[in-house]
Amino acid sequence: MSSVAYFSFTWLDSRLNWTNNNLYNNDIQAIYSTESTVFTPPIVVENSVSDLGLISDLTLPIEILKTGDITWTPGDVYDTSCDIDTTYYPFDVQTCVITLTTRGYSNNQLSLKLGKVPIVQTAYQENGEWTLVTTSSSTSITYRDLVPYSQINFSFTFKRRIGFHLMNTIIPMFLLVSMTCFVFRIPVDAGEKLGYCLTVLLAFAVYLTLVSDNIPTTSTHTSYISVYLNVMLSLGISSVLFTIHILTIHFKPEEEEIPGYLRTFAKFTCCKSKDTKVSVIAVSEKENEVNKQNTEKENREFTWQEIAKKIDALLFWMYAFMFALLSLVFGIIMTIGSYQ
Repeated sequence: MSSVAYFSFTWLDSRLNWTNNNLYNNDIQAIYSTESTVFTPPIVVENSVSDLGLISDLTLPIEILKTGDITWTPGDVYDTSCDIDTTYYPFDVQTCVITLTTRGYSNNQLSLKLGKVPIVQTAYQENGEWTLVTTSSSTSITYRDLVPYSQINFSFTFKRRIGFHLMNTIIPMFLLVSMTCFVFRIPVDAGEKLGYCLTVLLAFAVYLTLVSDNIPTTSTHTSYISVYLNVMLSLGISSVLFTIHILTIHFKPEEEEIPGYLRTFAKFTCCKSKDTKVSVIAVSEKENEVNKQNTEKENREFTWQEIAKKIDALLFWMYAFMFALLSLVFGIIMTIGSYQ
């Protein structure tokens, strides 16, 4: 987390109290000095990733009141580490902490306390990607070489703005995923079945690369959107294999015998026989014709093309159901995550 902020430190230095000096008590209410002549507490930003040195500003004036109360407000750009949980990306909520601790002086010698208003947000500016939800602060003790040191934690909870990701990630992802199942609605004779399938798979693979670049790189947590996209990619690859198998079945020579499991599948799906004919049956001969058709139905022969069409239809509804179910589950999980 990168933040532009300043800290306001106040303490009492009884050596700089001149209230008992009648010569200066009424005329001089405050003086200003710098770190070169006035003691300042040695404090560091413990979780900084850019600078581990003491908080310092040699040019910043330090206000010293006649009572010995000192106010010091050093500011800078602070880059601090933040543990990112990408489980519900892009519906995620992140909590980042700025940790201050003392150096050189143990807790018994220098103790950090919180003011009446620990975090002042009057100068806070909204971020285009994140919304500040809550802030909190706390004091604690940290140990280094068994020596206790005073520590303060400033916590900031942010929620990612969903508008950009909804328009540029979620909606295009659902539209692209839905295109895969329609490969099974393209007739084999059109000649574009396999080309369409490979084009959609390639577009989905490129889109997966673009989405992966936007997801924060971490191996601690696995994003549900990554799992969803990988499952959809697996289904897209399987659709290519099924399409190749359907093309193979469609263009098999008629003299080749159809396996028994395909015959069973064709009968189960009520596939129309190539020998089935439409005719006008007289009322007096209807019973005989029905018996004849039942006998033919048991011995009917099926073509490879009819079986391929039935497999196409079955796979279309199977893939449409799986895409709808997985997308619904993904949407429910993301909705739950956005309210956590």
